[in-house]
Order: sequence, then structure tokens, then C-alpha cells
Amino acid sequence: MSLYAFKLLSPVVQLYWVIKHGTYLAQRWDDESGVNLYHCEDEGRGFFVEVGLDDGRGQAVVLRSFVSSGPLEDYASYVQLPE
Repeated sequence: MSLYAFKLLSPVVQLYWVIKHGTYLAQRWDDESGVNLYHCEDEGRGFFVEVGLDDGRGQAVVLRSFVSSGPLEDYASYVQLPE
């Protein structure tokens, strides 16, 4: 699925699709809750999706989907490479 097609889905369907088809990569902390990063494949390099908690409802929601590498910098401090 392309990022464009993904963004056309409803928020609930986006969440279920990411959980089923995405590959979990990392977690970062935003204020007091965690945000999980997933990679989703398409015909090209794929795209990334952040899933976090909706503070008001306490439910998982898709927070952001993107293809650029800029937002990945938020996860750099949480990645530990083996020595």
C-alpha cells in the first residue's frame, strides 16, 4: 500500500492496518507516553507510521505517517547498536 492510499483510510483502519502489516522498529517517549515507530512496505522504499496514545481517550491512534528521514532523528537516542 502506498502512503497516499494509507492516508485515504479512516484513522481506525489505518491503525489496524499498521498493526497487522507494519514492522515495529522502535519506541520513543513523548512527555509521559511512548510513541511506537513502524515501517510499512510498498512498491518503493516504504513509509513510516508513528502510533501513540490519544491522551483524552487512552486509545492507540496513528499520530503521523511519513516517508522523509527527518522525523527518524527523534528515535536516534533510543537506538543502541551492538559493540
